[in-house]
Formats: sequence, C-alpha cells, structure tokens
Amino acid sequence: SNLYLTLDARYNYEAYRALGGHAGTVAVYNYKTGEILCMVSAPSYDPLNVPKNLEENDRYKGAYLNRFLSSAFVPGPVFKTVTLTAALENLPDAETRTWNCTGSVQIGEETITCSGGHGEQTLKEAFAHSCNAAFAQIAEELGADTLRRYTEKAGLTSAYSVDGLLTAKGTFNWDGITAGQLGWAGVGQYRNQVNPCALMVWMGAIANGGKAAVPRLIEKSTTDYGLPTGIYYPHKSAQLIDEKTAGTIADMMHNNVIETYGQDRFPGMDICAKSGTAEVGADKSPNAWFTGFLRDEATPYAFIVLVENGGGGSSVAGTVASQV
Repeated sequence: SNLYLTLDARYNYEAYRALGGHAGTVAVYNYKTGEILCMVSAPSYDPLNVPKNLEENDRYKGAYLNRFLSSAFVPGPVFKTVTLTAALENLPDAETRTWNCTGSVQIGEETITCSGGHGEQTLKEAFAHSCNAAFAQIAEELGADTLRRYTEKAGLTSAYSVDGLLTAKGTFNWDGITAGQLGWAGVGQYRNQVNPCALMVWMGAIANGGKAAVPRLIEKSTTDYGLPTGIYYPHKSAQLIDEKTAGTIADMMHNNVIETYGQDRFPGMDICAKSGTAEVGADKSPNAWFTGFLRDEATPYAFIVLVENGGGGSSVAGTVASQV
C-alpha cells in the first residue's frame, strides 16, 4: 500500500534546526483531529546514510530512542498546570486568597527554593511567576491523594497508542511521601517523570474543553490505484479536566505569555503556554520545557518542546517554540 503520514517535512526540518544540536524533542499536533504535524527527536541521523561509529560517537548518544514517544523526563514547573487544576477545584478561595514568597519556604524538613522573592501574590500571579514557594504550599494543603488523583486524571500516568506505537508511562511516587517531598512534587520535582506525548495531549485537553484527540501519524493508506486500504479516524481522550476549569487555566496560561514570556515572540497568535526549568541533579544543567497551545479554529495546535540540559525553560525551549 501507499502510506500517507500526517507529518509535514518542512515543520520537522525547522524544528530539528531550531534545536541547534541539542538533545530533545519537539512536537506539534492538531488537538481536534489528532494529526501530528511535527515530531522530532534529537539527536538523530539519516537512516539512508548511517554515520560511521554511530555507537561510539557522543554526538549520537541516544539517537535510537524516540524521546517524544518512548521517554519520560522530570517535568519541573510544567507540572504546575496539574497542581493548579487541583487547587482551583479543591480550595474554595483559591482565586481570591494570596500566598507570600520570600525566596524560599520551609515545609517539613525541606527548604523549597524559588527563583526570587515574589512577595504577596494571587494564584494567577504565582502561576505567572512560576513560584515554587506558593505551589509547594498549595501541594501540602491539597495532600498526596488529591495530587495523585489529578495526575492520573490528566493522563500523565497512562500510555497512549499512537497508531499502535505505545508511549512511555509517566511515573509519580506518592506513597510514604513526606510533607516536604510533597512540596517538591507539587512543583514538578522530587521523583516525578512525564512522557512528552502525554503532556502534549494534556495541553490539548485544556485547549479543547477537557477532551483532546489522541495523536496519530497515519493520514491514509491506498492501493496503487488510489483505493483506500484502511480506515483512520480521530479518537478522543477521556475527560482529562473539567470544561470550566480548563477555560480558567487557558486564560491563566495566556496571561503567562503576556506577563512573563513575551507576546511579541508569537506575533498574531492567541497562544497559551507554560515554561519549565526542571532540575535533574548531578551538577547537570536543567532540562528546558515549553508547552502549550493555540486558541484558533484555523490552527488548533498543541505543542511540546524539551531541550535536555538546555537551561532556562522560557529562554531556551521558548525560543525553539517561537521559531517552530
């Protein structure tokens, strides 16, 4: 059969070039139809021109692994979208109360550090600041069972089938967790790991009133005479988030772009986003994340960018996203 993919070669070229030699992944998909337009995992190589000594060359370390489908990474602050969802639905005064940030907060035996002293702030402001102090306190107040439930509902512990290719499952350790560890987990650190594909679907669900199309790569298949040999149609995810809550979070993510990331980096786009600078330990630079979606009937796209050991989420992964 002739096989037609949803992928756009030009988008993939631009995404691979935007990564600039860094290991990572970039993906863009239509959250209404499920069509994956861009799926890049780096480093990579031309299978028709395999480099010599591929296994011994550090430049190609991990080239056999599809980071978008088959890996899981520490999410860092992009996980705050889940903590935010739980807060909006479980704390009656979540949108009117304030949290104070002096640069760090002590929870149990853990000192949760922040990027700066943000002072007194609302939930919307804390989200725009990506304030660890506020979100760690929120996580402690919500409790491990609530965060476990919302993480599972968001689909971050499940595997998706992308035309028969099973994605990696995210891993989250909530059992026997201390108050301080729960604080770190609430900001996306501790032992959390998330699969990029699942995170992108979660973004699509926020954009689409709670449900998103499951990603797919196959557009159609035909005989040499153009007759169809298979039926490929969109499948919807479960209800990952309440429709009203999804609208509130989308507005807050759009506010992030205006207040923090810079709307001028995405000219003419109604874009909603969350960055993440995820600490990976061992004296390595953090992983840089940037994820979100467009609110546009003509281009209903959700996206994910991960630059391994890239540094700042907004500055590094956000720049890749803006180029793509």
